[in-house]
Amino acid sequence: MGIPEQRAGMVQSILVVGGGSAGWITANLLNAHIRRAGRPTTVTLVESPDIPTIGVGEATVPTIRRTLSDIGLPEQDLLTSAEATFKTLIRFRDWNPGESYDHPFDRRQRPHTDAAVRGWTAQNGQAFDRAFSTLTQLADFNIAPKSPHAPPYRGNFPYAYHLDAIKLAKRLSKFGQARGIRHKLANITEVKVSPEGQISSVETDQGETLTADLYVDCTGFRSALLGKALDVPMKSYAKYLLCDRAVTMRVPYEVYKPERILTYTLATAREAGWQWDINLQSRRGIGYVYSSQFLSDDAAEAALRRYEGPHSDTLEARHIKFTSGKREMSWKGNCVAVGLSDGFLEPLESSGLYFIEFAALAVASMLEDYAAAPEATVRYYNRISNELFQEILGFINLHYVTSKRRDTPFWQAATADEAVLDDLRDRLELWKRRSPTQFDFPGADRLFAQDSYEFILHGMKYVEGPAGTAPMPPDLSGMVAKSRSELPEHEAFLALVQKAAAARPAG
Repeated sequence: MGIPEQRAGMVQSILVVGGGSAGWITANLLNAHIRRAGRPTTVTLVESPDIPTIGVGEATVPTIRRTLSDIGLPEQDLLTSAEATFKTLIRFRDWNPGESYDHPFDRRQRPHTDAAVRGWTAQNGQAFDRAFSTLTQLADFNIAPKSPHAPPYRGNFPYAYHLDAIKLAKRLSKFGQARGIRHKLANITEVKVSPEGQISSVETDQGETLTADLYVDCTGFRSALLGKALDVPMKSYAKYLLCDRAVTMRVPYEVYKPERILTYTLATAREAGWQWDINLQSRRGIGYVYSSQFLSDDAAEAALRRYEGPHSDTLEARHIKFTSGKREMSWKGNCVAVGLSDGFLEPLESSGLYFIEFAALAVASMLEDYAAAPEATVRYYNRISNELFQEILGFINLHYVTSKRRDTPFWQAATADEAVLDDLRDRLELWKRRSPTQFDFPGADRLFAQDSYEFILHGMKYVEGPAGTAPMPPDLSGMVAKSRSELPEHEAFLALVQKAAAARPAG
């Protein structure tokens, strides 16, 4: 069924249902594209004053810089309002017992490093990340990835952020409303669906009937529009990702401050899952992602408190239940789901906010397509959305099934043959003998492609590789020394950010 006849040719109104990171990133990105195109389309966001947001998406990938720049939020504003710090890599600890490796954002130089990578083996005695990543070496010295004089959202090296997702949503709320986004605080009492399977209106407890040409479901795990009203089922991927719980805590620096505010996410394998440790400007965020099949909620919280130490006794722990899975369709009729309302994968590679970025940007770019050819647009969007989900699902699955851990029932189950994603199985057999190549990754615009897989596979020492001696890797010592002399330490950069914020007039 298409959109109503009188609305053909232009999407005149968009209703975003739900706030938080998903709602406000989506509304702002849509609004920015609409304003630049000079369209008269209105964007309205309605959110509940009573339902709290999840707010644990504290780590991002480098695309967030493009997204926020596209929205128009100044980088200095982001760093201040969301307490953002720099993220240059993820450091994986104990995914093989007693070992550590990095997944950095910088990319090796091609083609002159190709031969060294092709000949790399698990037995050569060197660390792959340190041989091919400057950022891995700079992380040891806590060097910021950009100069204070660099243009906004541009750096000497690729980077992302650690940030407070709730504070980011609040800032984007104010920012978006100042640029024309209409905002309503109300609880949704009913979603009305037409006989043709289109959403006809959204009713609120304020007595309003809200209508739009396009509805965007950002209601989180509830999926009030796409899941409940339009009855789009969820497909579970729990067979491949066993974790289904998280316990989290916020550690203010007045309670405990580490020696350094790290430029990386620490992801440590634990008895029944893994644990993150993320440094913001005034606090840390820690969390244990685990499987309830192998660990109770109380035991997981106790393990997290043991990790943090005695000062955690005063801190509140928050428990979250989830299932790794996705709606069979992301877009049905005149409703598209963004964020948790569409699907969820555990945050091992910081993909939560990226799913929102991708969906919001794709929808913004397809508004004219949707007005002119709605059925084709919906089919195409669902295809690319499913492809992205499968790509990231496979990459996260890779971390588990290449691990050498078998020390607990969880790790025995997580590394079992039946836990290997079918799409990954044949490639793993090939990668046992060689490094990945560009032909292993179809599609032009991937979040995780050859470089990322190289860092994981070689970091896990999975690739046995060819016999013989590999060519020498590049000498990065000159670049490391130059960067250390030219770039500030992370804390020094953040001190400049805070000083600039303090100097700005109030309001």
